[in-house]
Amino acid sequence: MKVAILFLDYLRHDHTKQALQSIAKADYPFDLFTIRQKGIAKALNIGIDITRDYDAVVTCANDIEMPDNWLNEMVIYSGNIPETGMCGIHCVENIEKIIEINGMSIHPTFTAFGNILMPRKAIDAIGYYNEDYDPYGMQDGDYAYRLNKKGFINYYIPNMKSNHIGNDVGNGTEYRKMKDEGLALSDAKWKHWTSHYDETENYTIFQKQMQ
Repeated sequence: MKVAILFLDYLRHDHTKQALQSIAKADYPFDLFTIRQKGIAKALNIGIDITRDYDAVVTCANDIEMPDNWLNEMVIYSGNIPETGMCGIHCVENIEKIIEINGMSIHPTFTAFGNILMPRKAIDAIGYYNEDYDPYGMQDGDYAYRLNKKGFINYYIPNMKSNHIGNDVGNGTEYRKMKDEGLALSDAKWKHWTSHYDETENYTIFQKQMQ
């Protein structure tokens, strides 16, 4: 499996070096693409466009520290579960009980937050991230919603944990302000878009639809 890593490194770089050092512990070959575009969805869409010839894409934030052997495990799991949408390494969210799929133990989840691997098959099925959530919001939940609707499975790998080293709640930085402003609008946008997807029964976003 040919894997591309999209490393999002916009605005704040306090933990970039530490995050990259942990990514290097992947135990599996990869090509790294650093993207410094403002807006998470737009940055990921740029990454989707420049990695068309890769079998899988991994999204990595610049404030998450990964465990040893993380990418090798993702590749094994996604290779054994053809319906993989988002394959994640658990970070800070609640986690569901383990279930078995194709002989693989997983923690199923609606949205796999944090650093995730997505096979090209899943990306091609639903297209781009919704840039209406930018610069920050529920773009990951929106993507997961559409993956779920198309029959893909989002999950975390058991017995692996990543570390969110970039906690910035309440510190008054420009980065925190951007996040707070985006989150304040997210609920309304979520209701609008999920209703739109269900009413149209169209869960695929093409680039021209976001312009």
